[in-house]
Amino acid sequence: MKQILILFIMFSFLSCNKKPKTEELIFFGTIDLSNPRDYDADNVKINENNVSIDLNFEKDVISSKSLNGIRNILNNIDSIEKEIRTEIHKYVNQEGMVKEYFKYYIDEIDSKELDEYLKDTDQKLTIDYQLFSKLELKRLGFFPDSPKFFAVFDYRVFSEISDDILVICLNEKGEIEKITVES
Repeated sequence: MKQILILFIMFSFLSCNKKPKTEELIFFGTIDLSNPRDYDADNVKINENNVSIDLNFEKDVISSKSLNGIRNILNNIDSIEKEIRTEIHKYVNQEGMVKEYFKYYIDEIDSKELDEYLKDTDQKLTIDYQLFSKLELKRLGFFPDSPKFFAVFDYRVFSEISDDILVICLNEKGEIEKITVES
């Protein structure tokens, strides 16, 4: 009985002194890997946009693989965001989600209001490309435990008029998997 008590005390002492495993993550600071929760960072400057970033974990422990994927995207955020813009630009005049996203604003917004909104853009461009030039990254969300997409970049124009968001979904390598529109 005495040996059991000694073992219990030793185990209790050792487990009490055990520090939680943590890692540092740009924009978020210290992340506790054994106590996942949702993390938020607001007003992060990414290529001239003020962006909110959120980490959303579903499992009980944050895996190193997940954290490495998040870190990879965050450490390369400026170049990844520029690549996304280049990709969106390719689809402005092609049938599909991107063209439909901009077409909505062209069709639904009063022409005077649209002209006022676009007055500081290059007037030599078509209206679609003028709207593209006003496209702003608003949010970056990470969902490392999701079977669908690892990260999403949410872009908007004319947020006063519509809740529609141009959503770019990425894998853990920061590669585009899908472009869609959500409300």
